[in-house]
Amino acid sequence: MWIEPKELLLLLPGLWTGEMFSKYFVLQKRRGHGESGGFGSMLVGTFDSVMSTKPAPYRILHQTPSSEISYEIAIATTQDEIVKDWEWLQVNLFNVLNEMESEEEVTNFTLCKIKSLFAQNNQDDPGESADFKVKTSTFKSIFKMPEEERLVNTYAATYVKNKIPRKGHLYISLNHICFHSYMLGQEIKRIIRFAELEDISRHGNIIYIKTTNNMQYNFTLIFDASEAHSLIEQLNKMAIQQLIQNPESPVVDHDTSRLTRLGAANTKNSKKPVLLRDLTARQKSEEFRVYFRLPQSEIIDGKIKANIYTPYSKRFNSGHILLSPNFLCFRSDVKDLVSVVIPMKTIKSVEKKDDGQQRYDNQIVIITSENVPFVFAQIIDREVLISKITDLLSRIHIPVSRERAKYDISWSKQTALMNTFKTNFSAEMQKKQEEKLARWDSHFRDFGRGIGMFRTTDVINLIVEGIPDKLRQEIWLIFSGAIHDKEMNPGLYEDLVEKAACIKDCFAHDEIDRDLPRSLPEHPAFQSPDGIAALRRVLQAYALRNPQVGYCQAMNIVTSVFLLFCDEENAFWMLASLCENLLPDYYKDKVVGAQIDQGVLNELVETHLSDLHEHLDQLGVIKMISISWFLTIFMSVISYESSLHILDCFFYEGAKIIFMIALQVIEWNRDKLRRCQDDGEAMLVLQKFLEGIHNPDYQVPPSTDKRKTERTQTQTVQTLIHEAYTKFGEELTQQRIEELRNKHRRLTMRQFDIDNEKTIVKAFVDNPYFERDELHMLLTIIREEKMALKSVQQQQKTHANMSEAPSFPQSPARAAPGDSSGARHEAYCVNYEVFHTLFNELTPWRKCTTVDIGEKLFRLTDKKSTGVLDFGQIIHALGLVCSSKYTEKLKLMFILHLPPLLSKSEVERARRPRPRNKDDAEEAIEAEDFFDDDPSESIEALPSPSDHNFDADDYALVSATQHMYNLAGISGHTFRDPLRTPNLSLNSNASSLPAQPTRASTFYVDLPSDLAAGGASHGTTNTRADAGLDEDRDIGLSQQGRHESIDTFSDISDLGAAKLTPPQPTAAEQLMLNVETISNFSQISDLVATTRMERADSNNTDTRSLGSLGYLLDQPDDSSSNRRLLPHMRKENFQLLWRSIIEILGCVQDEEMRRAYENMIEMGNSNIRKEPSVESFTQLNLGGSGDEQPDRNGNPTTSAAEPTSTTRLFIALEEELRQAALLSGSESISSGKPTPPSSSNASSDSYGWNISISQFIATVLSVPTIVKGFITRTNILEQIELLQKKRRKCLSTNY
Repeated sequence: MWIEPKELLLLLPGLWTGEMFSKYFVLQKRRGHGESGGFGSMLVGTFDSVMSTKPAPYRILHQTPSSEISYEIAIATTQDEIVKDWEWLQVNLFNVLNEMESEEEVTNFTLCKIKSLFAQNNQDDPGESADFKVKTSTFKSIFKMPEEERLVNTYAATYVKNKIPRKGHLYISLNHICFHSYMLGQEIKRIIRFAELEDISRHGNIIYIKTTNNMQYNFTLIFDASEAHSLIEQLNKMAIQQLIQNPESPVVDHDTSRLTRLGAANTKNSKKPVLLRDLTARQKSEEFRVYFRLPQSEIIDGKIKANIYTPYSKRFNSGHILLSPNFLCFRSDVKDLVSVVIPMKTIKSVEKKDDGQQRYDNQIVIITSENVPFVFAQIIDREVLISKITDLLSRIHIPVSRERAKYDISWSKQTALMNTFKTNFSAEMQKKQEEKLARWDSHFRDFGRGIGMFRTTDVINLIVEGIPDKLRQEIWLIFSGAIHDKEMNPGLYEDLVEKAACIKDCFAHDEIDRDLPRSLPEHPAFQSPDGIAALRRVLQAYALRNPQVGYCQAMNIVTSVFLLFCDEENAFWMLASLCENLLPDYYKDKVVGAQIDQGVLNELVETHLSDLHEHLDQLGVIKMISISWFLTIFMSVISYESSLHILDCFFYEGAKIIFMIALQVIEWNRDKLRRCQDDGEAMLVLQKFLEGIHNPDYQVPPSTDKRKTERTQTQTVQTLIHEAYTKFGEELTQQRIEELRNKHRRLTMRQFDIDNEKTIVKAFVDNPYFERDELHMLLTIIREEKMALKSVQQQQKTHANMSEAPSFPQSPARAAPGDSSGARHEAYCVNYEVFHTLFNELTPWRKCTTVDIGEKLFRLTDKKSTGVLDFGQIIHALGLVCSSKYTEKLKLMFILHLPPLLSKSEVERARRPRPRNKDDAEEAIEAEDFFDDDPSESIEALPSPSDHNFDADDYALVSATQHMYNLAGISGHTFRDPLRTPNLSLNSNASSLPAQPTRASTFYVDLPSDLAAGGASHGTTNTRADAGLDEDRDIGLSQQGRHESIDTFSDISDLGAAKLTPPQPTAAEQLMLNVETISNFSQISDLVATTRMERADSNNTDTRSLGSLGYLLDQPDDSSSNRRLLPHMRKENFQLLWRSIIEILGCVQDEEMRRAYENMIEMGNSNIRKEPSVESFTQLNLGGSGDEQPDRNGNPTTSAAEPTSTTRLFIALEEELRQAALLSGSESISSGKPTPPSSSNASSDSYGWNISISQFIATVLSVPTIVKGFITRTNILEQIELLQKKRRKCLSTNY
């Protein structure tokens, strides 16, 4: 980019290397830029870090041969950008400069041309310097920030790591604090989000920061430490407020257009970045609005030193004039001496005053529409002030109330209810009211009336004494600022009332109607239909105006008091000012504003009443009193006539008076509270004291309520307010309150997170995968990743391909209003992006690159296509993958490679890689082959880790697999040891089988109650195979419904299956048995599917075995069952499944894995031309006639099948397998990955090829390498800590 030419005397050739040269120009690159090593680059990088110099890595210098002075004319952060500028010089200047006669002429022409280019390129620029643009580019490059993240400022800072100081730069952006240092080849990066800050403090030049995950940082700034600290506090406040306003989008996006000031031309010479100046203006504007009670839209435009003439004292008072688009305000230098608010729309003229004795004082006179003159003098730049006022007046827009037809004529505005329901004052009370009214009239004559009155300490004194009932509406509207909102929105209230009346079935309206009878019930105005109707209209209208707040309890109480003294529309704007300006966030969900001020009160008690704080903190009293006191401004705990006095002061002082009154009440009851032993006793002490506060100037007729007549008077409200001002008024300033609010805003939001986590952990603590501390850490990382979601999405838009981040519809079920439990759980629901990040960062299956397992798992778990997973689903999905349940993990891996999760298009793409495009993501979601056309129904048919019955079939699968091992001659104990290797090769010889024709293994059978009883009834003829077993154990098993059996070849008939071999098999028959066993593996899924049955109860879940499987085998098929079988897997999908397993195991495949792969290929080949009429192992005999009696275990008996026919069946099957082996002999996996079949024979070789989950599980469980890889449990705590460390250090991710 072109820059303002900068003169350079020292070129420092050791720090720069020349890249391009010409007679008058040279293009240089910073030494070491883009180089990974080298001593020179290391020294230059260290020099830049220590000396706080961060120049652009590329620059162009203009120099003449005979001159020692050079000029920097262009800089850039990339080579392409600087080369573009160099090419422009070649085309436009090189030839022109060569024709000039003198070097001086060359230099002058070059500098003028560059200045012109700089001005042309920056005419529409916001005014950032070239150096700051370079810093911004460096910031985004180092920390990989998205383009939308705006840098605010940078500071030279030192960060201490392991007691070693690291000199570098502190980058402060809208959402992050970042630190970067490069010292002798050691690079340090730190990234901290403002939303995760828990504590911020400054001591001298050191800024201390603590995050929510208990990480502590301290940065030492030699210069501008105060500015940096204030900036961090402000941005943290903005981040937390954004989190309160919109928890789903916690990223701050500062809109500078709102802060475009009319005096911006005067700031162009400032060296500070534009965004920093805007944020400073934002902070000042907020203070400006709070002090003068102005609308939220007002932005301070300028501040000018001036004096104001006060007619009541006949003298000038020094201060400052502050301008905004709609107001001219004055504030004295002496605190609370005098202030004035003049609406721009009321200014009739602005004139200079150059006559009289003060003609040299630069005076101006502003006359309002009420002919009230305001004289200002000693104005530093009077012409500028008059010009600004004139400009503002030309832009002023005065809203006009338009005439319109009423939609509903059934209602009319209610006037102040005190006019209808008048208070019957005694003669003495009426006299006091008239005396107060006379004092206010005298004050109005001296200080003015209305918005433009002179606001002095005399006003405070009058308010403390009490405002007369007739003036309350006027005074409240002015000092609350509600008058400004009303005048800027004429007719809005009528619109809201009529629109709200048309809304049906509204939760807020139901809440309002429920609370109406409880709104100031002691006053007759709210026992009448008019008062109740007016209150309902105001509350419903505000709920429509501010849906984020809607309606909150306590709003009805304060609104009812407003309606007593104000008409209906004014009461509405008073309520709006209370909720939006005076007590922000008080009436939102969780009354977060009141809880923040609860923390503020707690700290104030610790500061001012330190001897009492520890005792109150132990009792928990402050947490109990603050909400009820603050939400209703003491109206719910102090009598109505006394609370009016506090309300008068509240509209002038704001929240300050609430803290003052609370401190004073606690101090007066100090001794009694010390003696309290529990919170109930302490609350009773405070309750009795507050009920006894009375107002002698506002005594109403005696109440009929006996409880009120029995109250003991404790103190007058006038004394309470006076003592509170005297003791705490000076120390408790608005600035102090805001500082404490910022601090406790962070702590309160953090406490919300902690409470939510405890509630959710309690709900899921019994999950089978994670411990309590692991659940807490998982919730923490979910919250952190969700907060960073917007930045991640912005980066993915730039760097990721659309097909790698498929879009999912998001329609999560929203929690109903008031459903705090649903809101808690919803806060930890994650969408696809967050889940994919967690899966790839925390689980060992991230190693799988051929198939996106994370995407498949998300779709499988999110069967209803809501686009989000709740925390329970996350636990089961991530928990299973990280657990040591190797059988379930292998089952899940099998399911994730089935259609429609793994579609045909993805299989083809994996087999023949091609460039990805956007359509691939759409193809990947289509259902294929096995299921219906609706992909959602197809996916729902697959079991998910979050299903309660995900492993419901495992007992049958494992038992059937064990029996198949037994048939192959493998000991039952071998199956229990997952790392022992049974030999399942087709080439195994007869020596692998046992020498004895029978082998014994004990297993237990669970039977239904009726058959268990039947088995007991036949127990008289029971013969035991092992007479040495003691009688007691048999009795115990019988009582449990479990019966012992001896597993032998002859026992097969007990299961309803025929004998498969002669008692004394020959070698050929043993080989046939081995082939038969492999064939029978293909039938395990049939066996398991037929024996599906819900377990009776949790106590029996681990006691199922093959005996019960045999019983269930003979039960009639339940056609009404809605459970669907898992489909078999095609060859292409299986090859990707095997490749995924190899990748998870680290791309290592041993001989046993190769042999297992070959076996499964043979199994699939054996299924190619299998006719339905051919009898399988599970179909040989499914039970005899209904007249047969069950055996001693309750299983049906059956006769054996004919050995000759069985032998012929398997001889034919053996021949088929041998032919299939010849066809698949060309396939090789010696490279470590299965080689896909060639395209020429793929269709014929894989057509009809399939393998069941039973075959797959039974085979892979025999491979120690696979079992060892899947049985290893992942420590989720270590993975989360590693991820957090990566985020803090800006390290690259795993995917």
